[in-house]
Amino acid sequence: MQIRDFPIESGSLRELTHHRTARLPAACYRTRIDRHIQGRIPLHWHDEVQWVRIEKGEGRFRVNDEELTLHAGEGLFINAGCLHGAEDPRHSGCVYLSLNVAPDFLLPPELRDVYLTPYVGAAGIPYLRFDESTRLGRELLEGIGEAYRLLENCPPFYELAAAARLTSLWHGVLAGGLEPDPNEERDVRNRRMKEMLNWIHAHYTESVKLADIARAGSLSRSECCRYFNRFLGITPLGYVTDCRIRQAMVLLRSDLNVTETAYRVGFTSASPFIEKFRLKTGMTPLVYQKKEAGKDVDH
Repeated sequence: MQIRDFPIESGSLRELTHHRTARLPAACYRTRIDRHIQGRIPLHWHDEVQWVRIEKGEGRFRVNDEELTLHAGEGLFINAGCLHGAEDPRHSGCVYLSLNVAPDFLLPPELRDVYLTPYVGAAGIPYLRFDESTRLGRELLEGIGEAYRLLENCPPFYELAAAARLTSLWHGVLAGGLEPDPNEERDVRNRRMKEMLNWIHAHYTESVKLADIARAGSLSRSECCRYFNRFLGITPLGYVTDCRIRQAMVLLRSDLNVTETAYRVGFTSASPFIEKFRLKTGMTPLVYQKKEAGKDVDH
């Protein structure tokens, strides 16, 4: 299944998608990055841990303030609560499997205090990268593929087989070097970044100034800019514009007119909205709206 958009909680970047099947708190998706709205996976976080397996092409992933480029045959474990997103800057048609699992489902209660709680979320490292060059890497990649087949096809007793496979994947992550790694400086940096991003998502429809964003993270304006450059490679106000355009794309798909959309996402008039939208997407809002509705429009 391809997810085209990530519903994100107002005032937070927490993803609201319920990653589960009918019976299991786990789900696996096949995602092509450039078919997502805005052609990328936006920065977000969720309570589930996540495994990624690149099926085709090349994807650039961000996990907190680190950037990684992954190719077909490579994989990534992303810890719960970590900010992450992805894009396909080389237009490679990057396709990947994304396996999302509620941490408590990975182990029985008797083992969680020793083999789960110390490693999940802020207590552990943000990610673990692996590939086909090692036996463990191959086992993890094969395990993601098998979990996808089980959750997609639901053969008899798939719940038992999937539970066993997910436990095996978690074992592989621990064996691959995931260790509790308390780092107060890193945790403070990530918390401040989340606070600033959360503030933007709660206030992007208003008049937003750099000082407002910096204040949300208890930073100076210059340090705020450094944070955004480190985490996202963009300015704070550039990120605000991205948020507005992204939400505008959602609203335009619901048949809201261009002028009303502009006001709803924080622009003071339609003209600057149309210009920013064109710069970000390569088309006007009206062309985008008609294209999404399946109408034949000259660009």
